[in-house]
Amino acid sequence: MSPKKRSAKSVSEQEALSYLKKAEEFYLTMAEAFQKGRWNAAGLAGVHCAISATDALLGKKARIRSSGESHLEAVRLLKQYVGDPNIGAQSQRLYRVLSEKSLVEYDSREFREAEAAAVVKDVGRYFEWVKGHFPV
Repeated sequence: MSPKKRSAKSVSEQEALSYLKKAEEFYLTMAEAFQKGRWNAAGLAGVHCAISATDALLGKKARIRSSGESHLEAVRLLKQYVGDPNIGAQSQRLYRVLSEKSLVEYDSREFREAEAAAVVKDVGRYFEWVKGHFPV
């Protein structure tokens, strides 16, 4: 088996803003789904919010987005390209959220309320941090 390829694609500032808009839509979908007790939908929308938010931030800071085979590659890129005093805590948050993707999207087991609540909490904090890197 060949090793997973690390890669990133170039993005423009406008594309970074488009990813931020997508992240906002996923965030709102996550919050609504959680409020209505749709744990699977809340979890998956949260994961997609985190992915799009990361693409936005990497696009803004480094003009790239992760395009590796694993979404977890984005955590490495985040630590490499985003100079911020909170990068350690935020990259751990991103890792936790991305680690739930396979379970919520592909596993036959239903995502549980407590799992969804943890994703919502992490995504909320992560997304607020990302938005702080963009001018209002």
